[in-house]
Amino acid sequence: MEIRQLKTFINIVKLGNFSQAAQFLGYTQSTVTTHIQLLEKELNTLLFERFGQQITLTEDGQRLYDYAERIVKLEEDAKNVLNRSSIPRGPLIIGMPESLCVYRMPALLKEYTSLYPDVELNLKFGTASDFRALLRKNVMDIAILLEQSVSDSELDSTFLWPEPIVLIASPEHALAKSDSVEPMDLSNQIFVLSEASSNYRLAFEKILEKANVRAKTILEVGQIQAIKQLVLQNLGLSVLPLVAVHKELVTGELVALPWRGPEMQINAYLVKHKGKWVNYPMRAFIKLVGERLIR
Repeated sequence: MEIRQLKTFINIVKLGNFSQAAQFLGYTQSTVTTHIQLLEKELNTLLFERFGQQITLTEDGQRLYDYAERIVKLEEDAKNVLNRSSIPRGPLIIGMPESLCVYRMPALLKEYTSLYPDVELNLKFGTASDFRALLRKNVMDIAILLEQSVSDSELDSTFLWPEPIVLIASPEHALAKSDSVEPMDLSNQIFVLSEASSNYRLAFEKILEKANVRAKTILEVGQIQAIKQLVLQNLGLSVLPLVAVHKELVTGELVALPWRGPEMQINAYLVKHKGKWVNYPMRAFIKLVGERLIR
């Protein structure tokens, strides 16, 4: 029985299936399956009952889960006791939106990995709702959220900076020469937007809904670079964080429309679970963010 097998087992239980655990741990699904098969063979029992795509713990699986959590926690405690150095080392799992990782954080991440080479930094992309769930399940240490505000009794949050959102278009778009753009001007337009759970998309759609404005078509695209390329080709309008399109606005490849509707701004917050023990890697990251990024 290996610690990594137990960690795989714990993550399957917390995340609900083999594929999500594999994706989160950075394993292939076959590796995750092998870990469980080896555990089941060694313990001579079944740990999961499988009903199609759904899995549930067997009675023995539930017993093992209680022990597995204690064993993994003891391993972490032993490392902390035996390594009394305050030099950060070990795993650190951080969740953040793609736009922040690509356009805000590279310099800080480079500095952090240079200062603390013994930290195993693991970055996860996703949405705020994904990160909240992972923080509650204690499979993520820290997350950076883009939200208008954070009000969650289970989470500690620190305001980092305001993140302006802009309405962008190709210079060839019919609205590109407008002196002002209001919600009603967007009626029957085509939009190229990020995933439906994106907070800045949600804020924008609320503005349109309140003004009773209907889009002609919404193209949902998961990657910011792909969104920008589609807008560059004049396939539609989009709303993105200003930092993600700053270069294209400067070069004139894209234009920021003169928005006169309700303000589209969200904020960046550093978030952790209130019950999470702040270890040395977390403490060093939070400190560096405070020194470099908090405004």
